[in-house]
Amino acid sequence: MSRERERDLDPSFRERVDSFHLVPNLAQCLTCGKCVGNCPAAAQTPSYNSRQIIQDVLNGRVQRPLQSEEIWRCLWCANCFQVCPVDIHFPLLMMQLRYRAMEQGYGLRYVIPFVRFALRAREDGLTFAPAGKGRERIARIRSAAGMTPWPEVSERARAEYQELFDRTGTTEWLQELAARPENPVQFSYRKGRITGE
Repeated sequence: MSRERERDLDPSFRERVDSFHLVPNLAQCLTCGKCVGNCPAAAQTPSYNSRQIIQDVLNGRVQRPLQSEEIWRCLWCANCFQVCPVDIHFPLLMMQLRYRAMEQGYGLRYVIPFVRFALRAREDGLTFAPAGKGRERIARIRSAAGMTPWPEVSERARAEYQELFDRTGTTEWLQELAARPENPVQFSYRKGRITGE
């Protein structure tokens, strides 16, 4: 990835990323490293560095975090938040970074399976509906328990569920996301270092 020049930095990036004001104390980061030291993603991916991601957001460096593979490595376990001395809720920052990345077509390969799941849930009126062998197993268990082989969802309930998806804009957003071309992500950070570049 090419180095961003000062003219390419966006001073409003932090506000755009945290548009829901979920991480208001981001600038209080001490870069102490407790978050990285307690992170299973960092243990598996040496270039995953929450301190560097925070610094990039604060400094308005847009390209590196949004185009990075690293932001898709976070497990949302919140170990980082539990040990942070200033209570920075880093998983919520990661969630918002992922939304911004998806807007630009990055990381879609991680999201598209969930898009398909959500659209199928909209049609079925069920949030959990496995296919194939999983569905057969559930049908056997339900039948053995004296229930119908598959949960019955009334047409009215299905229509209401679909209406919720449609009125909130979720259906349109999911369909647009599924149709968006994907931009490749890459490992953007250096192993265990905070750098200014």
